[in-house]
Amino acid sequence: MTRSAFLFALVALFTIPVSAGDAPVNYVAEMTGMVCAGCKDHVTASFTKMEGVSKVQIVPGEKPGTQKVTVTSTSSTLTKEQAVASLGASASTYIVHAWKKSDQPAN
Repeated sequence: MTRSAFLFALVALFTIPVSAGDAPVNYVAEMTGMVCAGCKDHVTASFTKMEGVSKVQIVPGEKPGTQKVTVTSTSSTLTKEQAVASLGASASTYIVHAWKKSDQPAN
């Protein structure tokens, strides 16, 4: 391959638009049941196993005793049911009260 052909291929590679399915999406969940750092670690590990998840952030929620969980994934179709299923037997301890796709772009 000539140098100019290689450079052309390299430029083409970086100018191809990313498909919509690969763009990160944020999901926001309202949860209860996380009372310690170990609980947060367990939920983070469980949610990270879901399709395309690259980041899980847990902060105190607006209501007392709740946590706001932000999940970043390349999957645009994650559901509350999948989140609950990922928790396994702990789903009775860590309750997912709400799950919605965020309008805010993922970082």
